[in-house]
This record gives sequence, structure tokens and C-alpha cells, in this order.
Amino acid sequence: MSDASKPIVGKDDLVADLKALGLAAGDGVFVHSALGQIGYVIGGPRGLIEAMIDVVGDAGLIGMPGFSRDAYDPVTMHDVKVSDAEHARIKDQVPGFDPSRSNASQNGSVPEAFRMWPGAVRSPHPTSSVLLWGRDASAYAANHDPHGWATGPASPWGQLMDRRRMKILLIGVGWNRCSALHAAESVAKHKRTKIRHFKLGDQRDGVWTNAPDVADDLDTLFPLVGAAWEAEGEVRAGMMGGAKSLLTDYGPLVRFAANWISERNRLDGVAAS
Repeated sequence: MSDASKPIVGKDDLVADLKALGLAAGDGVFVHSALGQIGYVIGGPRGLIEAMIDVVGDAGLIGMPGFSRDAYDPVTMHDVKVSDAEHARIKDQVPGFDPSRSNASQNGSVPEAFRMWPGAVRSPHPTSSVLLWGRDASAYAANHDPHGWATGPASPWGQLMDRRRMKILLIGVGWNRCSALHAAESVAKHKRTKIRHFKLGDQRDGVWTNAPDVADDLDTLFPLVGAAWEAEGEVRAGMMGGAKSLLTDYGPLVRFAANWISERNRLDGVAAS
């Protein structure tokens, strides 16, 4: 059943909205989006992607999360109980990460469409890849060590902090969806951590690997640090169709959030690392 209250929004409308928010030619922008919050977007994800490309142009850079579950152990991911023999049989069938085939739909319909966009590249991390299109996209995506911190300073998430005029755009989503805040916690002195367990390689030759990473936030600190950053006056708010949207600078947000999260974790008893 359709929702008559939702607007019909075309690419030209989205271009105007993006410019009103402050996005400009040559900017880099890392995007998190909920397409349905915008309204009925003409062309679906394609309409939004083409609007962003029209605004930033060939000198710009667009990024989105490319997270995939293809390399994870389904037993632990879904918390099911099986025998050791059945667990081994299941793990043998895990396909592993393939940049060209592992879908990104867990991040939404727009990143999944962006993954297949002409000229888009994907970093090689088996669980936490980055999708990029535009100027120097391949250079930013090239190095993403599966043995290191997935969103650490050496990853594309960290390297984008130093890209001139790099921004973060939230379309119809909150700060709990802002993956750059994981990059902030990765460089924090006091950080919540976990161990990722995944298959490195393909189904036939893959090796199960452990790597350190920051813990899932689960909507605890990220909404709070986002609100604190908004209170600093560094965020521009506007509308993309019917979706409340926020635009801010990438590097300054990550540096602010790293200090904020570290202090909050310290007060919560999280040890320094």
C-alpha cells in the first residue's frame, strides 16, 4: 500500500537539496542513507547516486559502507546451537569475501546499487569494506589490512580524515549509523574492543582468522557524541525530500569523537589500550 504523504522526488530535486545542505563540486562525501525516508525517489537508488555525482563532479569523491557477512561464521552470527561436527560442516561452506560478488545490502539499497556502479571500487577488507567512486578512489581503497583494525588509522576510514573537503552526509538516519564514529573509537585511548572471527580467502582455500576491532556501539555512545557534535555548531541540517539530513566535515568530527568517546569510556571503566 502506498503512502500518499510521501513526496515524489527526482534527481533535480535532490541536486538542489544537496547544494542547499552545502555539498559542492570537488567535495568528498561519505554517505549513509535510508532511501525510503526521502520519499518516492524517481529511479530509486540510481536517482540519488546520480544526484550526488552531479554535485561533486569528477574532482569529487563519494564513499559508502560496503559491509558484508559472507566471511562470517553463521553459527556465531545467528547464535544457534549445533554439534561440533555440524559446526565444522557449516564453516566449510562459508564462501568468504569476494569484492565483486559479496553484496552490501545490509547497509541499504543505495550502497548495494553503488557497489555495482560504473567506476566504483571496493576496499579488500572481508567484513568492513569501503565503497568509493571518484578522484583517487582506487588509492584510498587499495590498503585495508584484514589483520589490523578494520576502521583504524591505516584503513580507508582513517585515511579519509586527511582528504581535503571530506564530509559526512546522513540522509534520513541518525548518528548510530555513522560508521566514521567507529574510526573515531579506533584511535581513542580508551576504546571498547572485540575480536572479529572470519574466513580470509574463498570457500576452498580460506583460512579462519581473528583480528582486533572496536566493539559494536549498539546505539549507546554514537547518538550521544553526535548530539554533542551538533551542539558545537559544526553540523548543517536540511531536508533531502522528506528526509532530515545532516552534513558535517569528516576529519573534525572523527577527532572530536575520538576524544569524547575516549573520555566517556574512561569514566565507564574501560581500560586504556
